[in-house]
Formats: sequence, structure tokens, C-alpha cells
Amino acid sequence: MSPSRRRKSLKNATIEVQGLVKHFPIKLGFFKALTVKEAPIVHAVDGVSFHINQGEVFGLVGESGCGKTTTGRLLVRLLEPTDGQVLFRSADLTTLSTKELRQLRRTMQIIFQD
Repeated sequence: MSPSRRRKSLKNATIEVQGLVKHFPIKLGFFKALTVKEAPIVHAVDGVSFHINQGEVFGLVGESGCGKTTTGRLLVRLLEPTDGQVLFRSADLTTLSTKELRQLRRTMQIIFQD
């Protein structure tokens, strides 16, 4: 995609994800925690960026355990991101109050395949 076409596409984006990151600390047993300096971390989502324009259908596909479900949960803020931004109609979901988020979720839908 050419840079000018990309800028126009981003301007019309309904959803824009920028550098989305989610890390989960691994819980250690009591004695193991005494011997480890830092708890290990699972990098579930690490720097994901994309945009979806109005009217587009977006499918997120990949191998088992690659972060698809975590990304979906981050998009509707069922999980808090470690870093990054999720913009929905220019509103930064990572900064919305619980009340604002509840109202906005009425206009969102994610379909998980199980």
C-alpha cells in the first residue's frame, strides 16, 4: 500500500491498534520464588498493530497459542494491555472509565471460534 493511500486509510479507520502488548507474569511457588530474581513473563501479545476501516471484515488467524484470543480480549478491554493503544472511532479505549466503556461495548462484537 502506498504511503498516501495508507494515510487516507488510517484517517478512516474505525479501529486502530498501535503497538499492543500484553505480558502475563508466571506465578511461582513459594520456594521457587525465593530463588528467582525476577518472575518469568509470558509475552502473549508483543507489539501488534493494525487498523480496520468501516465496512471491512477482519479475521485474526494463527496457530494455537499465538495470542489471537488475548488480542480480541484486549480490543474490547476485557483485559488491560501492558502497553499500546486501542482506538475505536478515535476514542482511546485504554483511557475510558468503566461507565464509558460499558456504553461503548454496546456497539462492539467479537466472535470467538471454539
